[in-house]
Amino acid sequence: MTHYLKDYSKFNTIEEMDTAAEQHLSLHWDNLTKSDRQVLDVIRRYSVKYGAAHLKHGTIEDATGKSNITVRRAIRKLVKLEIIEKVHYIRPVMSGLGANIYIILPFDDQGKMNDRDDDDKPHQNEDDKQVSKDEALLSKSLLRFKDINYTSPAESQKLSTSLFSRMKELLAGTIGDTKLAREFYGIHRAISGRMLKYEIYKGDKHIFEDLAYRALMITVVATKKKAIRNLPGYFKGVLDKLVDDTYFKDMFMLFDAQVEGFYCPY
Repeated sequence: MTHYLKDYSKFNTIEEMDTAAEQHLSLHWDNLTKSDRQVLDVIRRYSVKYGAAHLKHGTIEDATGKSNITVRRAIRKLVKLEIIEKVHYIRPVMSGLGANIYIILPFDDQGKMNDRDDDDKPHQNEDDKQVSKDEALLSKSLLRFKDINYTSPAESQKLSTSLFSRMKELLAGTIGDTKLAREFYGIHRAISGRMLKYEIYKGDKHIFEDLAYRALMITVVATKKKAIRNLPGYFKGVLDKLVDDTYFKDMFMLFDAQVEGFYCPY
């Protein structure tokens, strides 16, 4: 139904897209408000399947809890900073404007860093700039594990590529206990297995693995903020929510017909 979004993607893999989003955030962190970053995260999460997101403003408003004006302002800023591209979409049935398509753009390291250097009136030491940028990135809790999940192609060859191994590495480097990795992995297998048996999801194994790893990251971060008695149960709840948001939240968005009485066998 939404395979057309693949034509808008600027990346070969979701990992490349996520890495670009993180690089954009790192470079523009001081220029972005919390609302701007939340809007970008919604676009990124909805792009995880096809590399682009087809979203109504209302969907972004609901996901961020922000007003229509705030969402529109954030989108304009993200477009201006060349973090995303916005494409107006014409619905083929009604020949009218539908939800916009949002595409995360590749990170132009050399060009953007040169522009930033030119804008800085006092010329700071390059080492100071790098330290400042790294500190800003590492201070954000949900991004602190990015080096575990997303690495350059050369680095990734040195690491285990299996989800189970990555889960163990994340747990070892955060809570210091890898015993639950097998249980987390089993929950992922149970949830993804129910969907991968259907033809429509056959090629989505990497997406489910990405969502499972994200769910574990969220779970680990949550342990730093509050006591969680049942970590596997918490992980399952987060993973269920991520899968639901990725595949089902806007499943009726592109239908022009009313959906009352629509029957979908479970």
